[in-house]
Amino acid sequence: MKIWKTAIRIWFTLASLTSFFVGWSILAHAPKPNQFNLSDVPSIPKLDPVPSLNEVMLSGQSNGFIQPSQPFNQRSNQRALVLRSGGS
Repeated sequence: MKIWKTAIRIWFTLASLTSFFVGWSILAHAPKPNQFNLSDVPSIPKLDPVPSLNEVMLSGQSNGFIQPSQPFNQRSNQRALVLRSGGS
């Protein structure tokens, strides 16, 4: 039984080393990728600057943001909302 274990271990070792070196040589001789050429890249369009938080909060337009019903400084004297879960 010990002879079979030793033979299988040697077989696995040789098969692993062989497959590693064959894969390594295939990758080493594979064609190299094309070099990056900046002239092939289309120009990136210029974007508008990001609006500040004050501009977003004070604008009358709804740009996908939820507009507050009261200005922030008037709500500061109210009790803060606390979110609670029933978990332990």
